Amino acid sequence: MTDSLTFAQQHLYTYRACPRRFFLRFLAHIPWPEAPLGIEQEQAYERGRRFHRWIERRFLGLPVADESDRDPVLKGWWDIYQRHAPPLPDGLRFIETSLTVPIGRDDKHRLTGRFDLLVIGDTPPAATLFDWKTGEPRPIERLQRAWQTRVYLFLAAEGGTALTPHNPTAFETDRISLTYWYVEDPTQPRRIAYDAAAHRRNRSELEAIVAEIDTQLIENNWPLTDDWSECRHCAYQAYCGRQAAGRDALDDTPDEDEAPDDLWLEPQWG
Repeated sequence: MTDSLTFAQQHLYTYRACPRRFFLRFLAHIPWPEAPLGIEQEQAYERGRRFHRWIERRFLGLPVADESDRDPVLKGWWDIYQRHAPPLPDGLRFIETSLTVPIGRDDKHRLTGRFDLLVIGDTPPAATLFDWKTGEPRPIERLQRAWQTRVYLFLAAEGGTALTPHNPTAFETDRISLTYWYVEDPTQPRRIAYDAAAHRRNRSELEAIVAEIDTQLIENNWPLTDDWSECRHCAYQAYCGRQAAGRDALDDTPDEDEAPDDLWLEPQWG
């Protein structure tokens, strides 16, 4: 088994939800079976991916595909975005940009993430992250504790200066923020500010979970979660004998940290 691993928010979320699922998916490389999701959820995830691509094309100055007329829901989302997109600060824009920083004991592993949009301003110096969401709007209190929030803000503070070495002040912790924009609640962006205390807390929590995974790698012990609700949308139900947990899955919405929208990065393991 490889010594150096690359973690994204998806890996950390999966491990905390269920160590066995983490092992099956990212270490044992058991093929990801068809998830117990309804067709409506599958369609929603695909729309979300297309919506992100269209926003990216707009920022790149490329035409947005005419296929929007074929999907009235997606067309509605696009109309909402055009009318209610959040105001952007002046500055240098980085679209669909990835950052990777060392993590773990002796910087053994890597932590990585990809931002939908990063704007780096000069006057005043500031780093503003934006993330486009097509799922159910979440309260800011829940977003503050999401793995995506913790990972993205930590990455910006630790590695952002690699993008603009001439403007390091922009990545001081109290100048960094992350804004979630929900197409279902477009006039109420969720802005999460950062500071030195939050960064110290994030570092401690991230280092702790990576150290825990290191211990599990040595002991090769990957227990099932005690929370059966985590099994509702898990594609590995049959491996664990927990098929019964999926009976009500279609009536529930999985956490956005676990949604296929976030599966853009397959782990760099081995």
